[in-house]
Amino acid sequence: MFDFSTLDRLALDGTAVVLRPVFDPRLHTFSVQLWEDGEPGGIHGLVEYFRYADELLEAIDAFLAEHGVRALTGDEAVLLYAGLVQAKGGPDWVIFQMQVAAAEQA
Repeated sequence: MFDFSTLDRLALDGTAVVLRPVFDPRLHTFSVQLWEDGEPGGIHGLVEYFRYADELLEAIDAFLAEHGVRALTGDEAVLLYAGLVQAKGGPDWVIFQMQVAAAEQA
């Protein structure tokens, strides 16, 4: 079961790192802010233009490695993807919630 209240910040287990998913509605692009010990540490998607959440996820581990942070686990990647979709909002977010609800009932 998803805890939708924490999708705006993903704390990586065993680290002091928090990832904050962002969607820029003017540019229609996704990015992720990296925070470590409460301080900003970088933005994945500042230079790149990720129009789709899965494009960003494909490149996140390389970005994290550049910042000395371990790769995401499978569960963390799913939560980050959900956070990106939630940040975008709109129909994509509604469809995502419906898919999660259907999976939980199955």
